[in-house]
Amino acid sequence: MYSSISGPADTVLLSPGDGVSNAKTIHITNTHASDAVLVDLYISILSRGGVASSTYYILKSHSIAVKSYLNLESSILSFNNNSSTGFGLYIALNAADSEVDVLIK
Repeated sequence: MYSSISGPADTVLLSPGDGVSNAKTIHITNTHASDAVLVDLYISILSRGGVASSTYYILKSHSIAVKSYLNLESSILSFNNNSSTGFGLYIALNAADSEVDVLIK
């Protein structure tokens, strides 16, 4: 799965129920021309009202230098994404002009 993300809003990478619970690698590349980016990467379960009821951070305010990347390979990436009541994977960036590419394998 490949996504191009920009801006500070929380962005869904994998929705609950997508059936991708065996991700082995997440590759995040800072594509901004001149600025580092701070990345929050987390899994969360949503309550019935659509509000996060349980959030677990994989990365919190992690800096990725301009035109650089971060490669995550770990068993920590394994989470239950098979059910619509399971975990979703989300990313948030620090600024309106922040830009990253995300590859999930």
